[in-house]
Amino acid sequence: SLPKSAAESGAPVPSFGCIVYLSTQSGVCHGRVANLEGIEASAPDQRRLLGQIVARFKAVVAESLRDGDEPKWIDPPKEKREGESKVFLPVHL
Repeated sequence: SLPKSAAESGAPVPSFGCIVYLSTQSGVCHGRVANLEGIEASAPDQRRLLGQIVARFKAVVAESLRDGDEPKWIDPPKEKREGESKVFLPVHL
C-alpha cells in the first residue's frame, strides 16, 4: 500500500505565520518577510511575488526544523515602512 500523507494519517500538518510587507514601485511588486530574516523578492505581479516568498519561507523553516533548530523568528516583527501594506499568510509545510 502507498504511504499516507500527514493529512491522511491524522498527524498535524505544521503551519507557520508569514508576515509579508508589500509595495509597488515603477510597476514592480516588492515584498519582504517581517518575522523571518533575509527573505525578500520582487516580481511583475503580486501573485508571483507571494509564490516566491512562500517557497523561500517554507525552505528556510523546513531546513531549520530538519536541523533540529527553531526558525530564527524576528519577534517583534520588523516595522512596516511608508507605502507598504501588510499580508498575513498561514504557511503549511
